[in-house]
Amino acid sequence: MMLHHRATRRAVLCGIGASLAVPAWAGKMYTPGRGDPNRKAILNAIRPRIEAEMRGPVEFVVRTLNVLDGWAFAVLDPQRPGGRPIDVYETIHAQDADFMDGLTVYALVRWSGGGWGLVESVTGPTDVAYDPWPEWYGAPRAIFGY
Repeated sequence: MMLHHRATRRAVLCGIGASLAVPAWAGKMYTPGRGDPNRKAILNAIRPRIEAEMRGPVEFVVRTLNVLDGWAFAVLDPQRPGGRPIDVYETIHAQDADFMDGLTVYALVRWSGGGWGLVESVTGPTDVAYDPWPEWYGAPRAIFGY
């Protein structure tokens, strides 16, 4: 009898948890503005990789941030805290600096397991490096602007 009660309680709690895990923004594309918890969480999912590439702390100037169905696509310009520019020759990209188009970051982020996680990013591409991402990762094409 006690086992049945625990199993039922667990099933009810899992059902409640699953319903809370479905984001309110599912089904429609939007751009999270300043103060939106999703904006901060998405940028924080991207930040560790970019800080490693830039060899130090960064903040982002957001050019594009599109969110749809648990996916986010961001186009960001990293800078040092306080707005100081980053010298490409002080980053891991120093040897490729002549072949890059600045330090603009293109990133794909996905909602999974109750949080945002970085799927892919590219820094300073000279082409549309994110073009295959919808096919490779199953992200909706709309977030990329097509």
